[in-house]
Amino acid sequence: MTPISIRTKEAIKTGLAMAISYGIAMHLGWDNPKWAGMAVAVISLSTAGQSLNKGAMRMLGTLVALVASLSFLALFSQDRWLFMIFVSLYVGFCTYMVAGKKRVYFWFVSAFVCLLIATSGGADPQNAFYTGLTRAQETGLGILVYALVSVLLWPQSSAGNLDAVSRKLFTVQLKLYRAYCGLITGERTGEKYKALKLQEIQLLGQFGQILMGAQTDTYTVWELRHQWQRFHRQATALMETLERWRESFAAIREIDLTELLPNLKPVFSQIDHRLEQTEGMLKGKEPIQAPPRSNLKTNSEKFFGLTHFQQAAVAVTRAQINDLDRISQSLFDYVQDIKGIKSPDRAPRHTGRHKFDPVLDPDRLAAAFQVMLTMWISFLVWVYINPPGHDMFVFFATLMALIAAMTHLSVSIMFWPFVYGSAVAGILYIFVMPHLSSYTQLGLMIFGVTFGYYYLFWKPQQALIKMAGIGVFIALTSIQNQQTYSFAAYANSAAMIILACTLAIAIQFILGSPRPEKAFLRLVSRFCRHSEFLLSRVALDRDEQRGLVQRWQMLIYRNDLLEIPAKLAVMGQRIDYKLLSGQTPEQVQTLVNSLQAIAYWIKELVEVRELPHADLLVAAALEDLRAWRLTAQEQLRLWADDPALAASQADAIRDRLRTRMSNLEEKMGNALRGLKEGEVNQGEMENFYQILGAFRGLSEGGIDYTKAAEEIDWQELQEARF
Repeated sequence: MTPISIRTKEAIKTGLAMAISYGIAMHLGWDNPKWAGMAVAVISLSTAGQSLNKGAMRMLGTLVALVASLSFLALFSQDRWLFMIFVSLYVGFCTYMVAGKKRVYFWFVSAFVCLLIATSGGADPQNAFYTGLTRAQETGLGILVYALVSVLLWPQSSAGNLDAVSRKLFTVQLKLYRAYCGLITGERTGEKYKALKLQEIQLLGQFGQILMGAQTDTYTVWELRHQWQRFHRQATALMETLERWRESFAAIREIDLTELLPNLKPVFSQIDHRLEQTEGMLKGKEPIQAPPRSNLKTNSEKFFGLTHFQQAAVAVTRAQINDLDRISQSLFDYVQDIKGIKSPDRAPRHTGRHKFDPVLDPDRLAAAFQVMLTMWISFLVWVYINPPGHDMFVFFATLMALIAAMTHLSVSIMFWPFVYGSAVAGILYIFVMPHLSSYTQLGLMIFGVTFGYYYLFWKPQQALIKMAGIGVFIALTSIQNQQTYSFAAYANSAAMIILACTLAIAIQFILGSPRPEKAFLRLVSRFCRHSEFLLSRVALDRDEQRGLVQRWQMLIYRNDLLEIPAKLAVMGQRIDYKLLSGQTPEQVQTLVNSLQAIAYWIKELVEVRELPHADLLVAAALEDLRAWRLTAQEQLRLWADDPALAASQADAIRDRLRTRMSNLEEKMGNALRGLKEGEVNQGEMENFYQILGAFRGLSEGGIDYTKAAEEIDWQELQEARF
């Protein structure tokens, strides 16, 4: 007997849950059973845990939205402008949270349910409480029905997926570590590390999503959720540290590290052995006692025989290898806890709380502003023009902008799925439903339509088509016990969907073209401006005393700087290279990698700037460091304002950066030769070398960026397209 595929099972489960939810709601005589169906449609994911987690978020979001919307109606029912101000602020706050990474679905539901109750309740405040209560009741029904179906019929647990993804992730990270060790010692080439790096990023994202579901459907995962969350954070830290380490290789390429750091290979072997034992535990093997941590030793005679920038590069590399040693030990300990393996000689460790940075994301703020603007313009259109759909026009236009914020996609991508979905729903509503005489027939139609959408559009990249189709079917058919049929009502609703979607698209284009190449250019410009600001604030020739506002601004810019390369990588994948002659995804990815290196070096500079350093050495290098900084800031401004012009001057930019660093090298040599014994302690000397290493890394990163940017046709990217 041929086994049923997962694709077929999930389509059957969703169709069955949809038909049962409609049947129960109609049997109990509830108004708007479509809300129960909508709950089923949006929580149907591949595993029970993910579905239950999404269902819980939907229920909780509905309840929070119910309280918020009824509060606004109670407080401002006599003043529609004040009412809309508070509703838009609430929806804007939810949108900011939706565009983030945590509890996205909770905030999405909280925003659109509040908006639904507010718009319908604002037009009919006497029924607002009933509308909200019915919404919560039928949402709970849909969640309960799908939960029972998913648990009783072909249940799938997330725990197995969690174990599998954690093994794959750690195997990839171990391979990356070994590849980088081979690069630094010259024993291997780095041809495969780019593919491994991409796998690592994808697996980290999958791990976070599966962990949320596994915590819901598997008790043992719930019991160990804190350990799993710490493992996730340390795996992320390992990824970042490995990349910062790799970016420093250019500065030490000509240095024989095996002679300079005598125990380098033993330390590499210890880290490798510890990571290998961690991988084995994730695969179910008993660990052999991992080696204790040990710091790198330095051959002082050979170290002081290097140039000052080489000494700085070695100091940075040594600090990064020590960080890798620490992270590998933490991962080993956390996996021991997860697997329940006791180690009698393991030293106690402090597990501090995850650091919270109160920073704002410019892209999330822009998304919130776009949703609020869409809401206000559609509201004004409703008040002064009264379009098809009336209050639902406001709801649907704002919902389109909200979905775009959650999925990080253009609203225009949603236009045709909704148009086609409206056409299919219209055929069923006009030509099929009037001939149905019992719920058996209606239930079979509901099951068949749901099964068809979920079976045909089962791939992740087709999720938008699936949700648009099933959502429009539920909305336009508006199935109830006392069913009425009106072509005028259907045409009015379909026109409302098309007009609302058109308005949301127009507003998005007014605020800034959502085309990937235009978004790419805006992100590059913002990266350069943020880099210029941070360099001006961490300069050694400036007073490091900063006020609270400036410190917060630095924190915002630094975090945004680290996020931008990942956003650029996504935009680079979405660019239609058929429209760009001579441009390739590889060229864009090389550019993004160079920006990632610059971001890491600026982060390094911000961190080491706070360490105590030798004032005598700072004073000697101050003038040349200032000249280097001003040169870098000038070039960053040029790259932000006119990348095409900056690319044409790339050779001159590289020469200026090399000249500045050469002058700084010479000045440092003179200063160090003039030092007397005891004037500078070893710790201050090492910290200053780390600062120099960060400056050197930034210069190398800037030179690599200019080389990558020369290969990009910036004028073609800037051309207007329709």
